[in-house]
Amino acid sequence: MVDLTLHIRLVSDVAMFILIWLVQLVIYPAFHVVERDTFIQWHERYTRNIAFFVLPLMIAQGLTTILLLLRNNGLIPILELVCLLTAWGVTFTLSVPCHKKLHEIGRDQAVIDRLIQTNWLRTIAWTAVMLLGWLPE
Repeated sequence: MVDLTLHIRLVSDVAMFILIWLVQLVIYPAFHVVERDTFIQWHERYTRNIAFFVLPLMIAQGLTTILLLLRNNGLIPILELVCLLTAWGVTFTLSVPCHKKLHEIGRDQAVIDRLIQTNWLRTIAWTAVMLLGWLPE
């Protein structure tokens, strides 16, 4: 029998893994070359559009993590939850404030560099979530 919860979890984990690495290696570094006079409008469009991908994946990961943890509270599901909460914590305490600042002041090298540097924490956390999801329970 197909475990739909587990399949949704694995698909959302792989999708988030791909997305976070694209953001880390391609999208955030490109912030440095967006024209200053159009940066705020471009950044606003970027954050609005990326949310259509990120929010459903985060919700799917969160719900399936909880459901799977309720079924099996072993070490791997607990580690997955810790890594997921780490990624979310970094998102809301470090990444979102950087994006708000960029939206307010426009292209700023120091803020972009901070966003890139702190995003490594999310990249590592979401990579760990994805890898843990493939381990047998």
